Amino acid sequence: MRNVEIIFVAILIVSSILLLFKQRGVTKYNVIILSVIHIALFATILAIGANWRLIPAYIVTVLLTLQVFIKPRNTNVSKKRGVRILKGAGIVAAAAAMIALPTIFPLLTFPKPTGEYTVGTQAFHLVDQNRKEFVVPNSQVYRELMVQVYYPAEKGSGSPAPYNKNIDALTKQISATQGFPYIATTHLGLTETHSFTDATPLQATKKFPLLLFAHGMSLYSQQNTFQLEELASHGYVIVALNFTGDAATTVFPDGDRVDFTPIENTITFLNNRIKLWEQDAAFVLDEVTKADFDDKFKPIAKLIDYDHIGMLGHSFGGATSAQMLVKDDRIKAAIDMDGGLYGDPMPKDGPGKPLMLMNAEASIKLMKEANSREPGNRDELFVEAYLRNKTIEKPGVYTAIIPKTSHGSFTDLAAVSPIINEPGADVPAIFQLINEMSLSFFDKNLKGITDNKMNEIKQKYPEINLTRY
Repeated sequence: MRNVEIIFVAILIVSSILLLFKQRGVTKYNVIILSVIHIALFATILAIGANWRLIPAYIVTVLLTLQVFIKPRNTNVSKKRGVRILKGAGIVAAAAAMIALPTIFPLLTFPKPTGEYTVGTQAFHLVDQNRKEFVVPNSQVYRELMVQVYYPAEKGSGSPAPYNKNIDALTKQISATQGFPYIATTHLGLTETHSFTDATPLQATKKFPLLLFAHGMSLYSQQNTFQLEELASHGYVIVALNFTGDAATTVFPDGDRVDFTPIENTITFLNNRIKLWEQDAAFVLDEVTKADFDDKFKPIAKLIDYDHIGMLGHSFGGATSAQMLVKDDRIKAAIDMDGGLYGDPMPKDGPGKPLMLMNAEASIKLMKEANSREPGNRDELFVEAYLRNKTIEKPGVYTAIIPKTSHGSFTDLAAVSPIINEPGADVPAIFQLINEMSLSFFDKNLKGITDNKMNEIKQKYPEINLTRY
């Protein structure tokens, strides 16, 4: 719960005791109490917006107001024991509801970036005139993509960035694709970020490494805001792709919207589909390198060190990052966050370049269980993921298993509710660990910083079994 929510609920609980047990009706003190309640109500709405999580608190506010103004001249409260017990039980039940909903479904809060740079962000529209659209052929002629760019920016420029510009479309699709009740996603629009829309790119002569980010299947480009803002604050330019048709939703500048297109969840389909994502990533990298697709991108392009490019992704986006590392000479290092290694098999001797594979503890457990079962009685996708994981245990590769995590723990959505996470999961601590590992890995392999941070992480978090082959 946010502080303003805690204060509002505390005021309502105390006010309930006073109005139900001490005195009802229109009196000087009750008017003061109601004034305090409504000031707290409006302060809460101004601070975080009206949202469904506080519905019990809104109901209590209405009931307390009625308690004063219905029969305004009747200031007496019942002294009967049964009535007092009933009132007390009602206050306890109301307090539990007012506390439970905001606790179970908190507003997303991201850690403040620890780097020295202010984070700017802008969205761009790219059209590949050399490829026809086939995922959503009735929507576009050519393959079109949206990307969200994060970059070091001038302090004090731009305006606070919303979590997602098209939040209504996104929340509906997250509900549909991730199986969340729709009401559980509607408050995502209240999420505050630490980046600034259209902020002026840093006016500096120094150059920064470029990172491509690939989201998970049926997710979205900003799904790892907690991580992308942290990396940008430490001096990285990040281009987060939104894979049209395979993202939760894509909304183009003209308002055209493309939602997730159902896929075949088979090894054959995924091995083929990843080629489209590789083509998208290579196309975006081409456009970013040429830097002539939008005049607003040119000042950002001046910040980029095109000799030091990396890629990271989650789930299918992580698998895409690994494939790009092997196939595109421009990619020098990559991170795969809990992504099965779909696509072409890894080279016999490994990727030949720095790769980090972070796995969720729950995912590894599922892979091992599937692999231990008899053929015909197991999930072949998990078996394939398990076997492919073993093929990259080669020189230069890091692997780690993060305890108390599941597949979604590597995304912002882990903070939607504790009920969707592994028991005992500390989401802020998990986000911090992922950020430390990501930053240390790219600092070492793209910036050449040899400060022994990876070994420090290994010693600081022995439970993750960080291994370098």
